[in-house]
Amino acid sequence: MNNSTPPSRARVLVVDDEPANLAVVRQLLGDLHDIRVANQGQRALDLAAAAPPDLMLLDVDMPGLDGYEVARFIKSTPHLAHIPVILLTGAFEPVDQARAAEVGSDGVLAKPFEPQLVIQRVKELLARPRAGAPRQLQNVPAPSGSRRRRGPAARCAACSAAHRVHRPSPRHHPRDQGHRAQG
Repeated sequence: MNNSTPPSRARVLVVDDEPANLAVVRQLLGDLHDIRVANQGQRALDLAAAAPPDLMLLDVDMPGLDGYEVARFIKSTPHLAHIPVILLTGAFEPVDQARAAEVGSDGVLAKPFEPQLVIQRVKELLARPRAGAPRQLQNVPAPSGSRRRRGPAARCAACSAAHRVHRPSPRHHPRDQGHRAQG
């Protein structure tokens, strides 16, 4: 008898007013992730507040709250802001790139979907360290002799060293002018 627990699966919330689109995404990602669906923006906000997902896919064109409005709310809510949000748009719908950036979108995908592109983008965003996600941050003691705390520390994705995240600079990454920890 095997008592080991299976690895946890990421929770993905898919929001689209078209049942066919929800079915396609569920078929694409259902074997890899726990998929929850909503067919309107307000329902998505209710689900996200009750049990925050690890990633959201949001249709931009829905009645009531559209994808942009839902994304804006998610990204402006402190305990939800770390959730990656991908906006979904129809092949012939114009994408307002400025608005997508303004609401904090982590990407835009066009329908009909290219299956491997959707799977790869979701995988990339789930693997990316997210600021504000409690399980991603690690405490790093302040250097001795420091007089003030300068902000949270996190593991650097480029080198795995601890860095203060309050001010990026060119010297932050090894490929730039020498690697030095900030602190």
